[in-house]
Amino acid sequence: MSKELTSRTEIPASVAEVFALRTSQRWVDLKAAQLKDGSALVSRTELPDGGVSFSVSRELPSGVPGFLERFLPKDGKAVQNETWGAPGADGRCTGTWSVDIPGAPAKLGGTSSLEPTDTGSVQIIRGTAKVSVPLVGGKAEQFIVDMTQKLMAKEGTLMVETLSS
Repeated sequence: MSKELTSRTEIPASVAEVFALRTSQRWVDLKAAQLKDGSALVSRTELPDGGVSFSVSRELPSGVPGFLERFLPKDGKAVQNETWGAPGADGRCTGTWSVDIPGAPAKLGGTSSLEPTDTGSVQIIRGTAKVSVPLVGGKAEQFIVDMTQKLMAKEGTLMVETLSS
């Protein structure tokens, strides 16, 4: 089994502006400072097509239920990997994302898109959480989905605040 997640954020900035911020060192620094999630850039590569591939180390959220703690890395960190294609002729931009949690029997990842709107752009993130542990897998997947959607909402708010000023 697995659980689906979705996040949708309206942003008062163009797709190109959101893409430039979302794939930058500045975005990683903003998350570390404002969300206090320990974000640190691990690697960043500009791709020949104008896209960007990057990895960010970040702290796992607090409040993990006891039954999950034994599956998590001792350092409490995960690595988020994203690859974005450059904005296309249609004004859209798409990407993929995944989260590596060392030693955990969990998979988390999906797709992202930025699309133009009349007032700027919309960011849509879709994903799936899968935990391969008998009996508690479903509860663990729901916890991961809930925490990921809360994090996506915080990041969306930070993106809007940053690009509105």
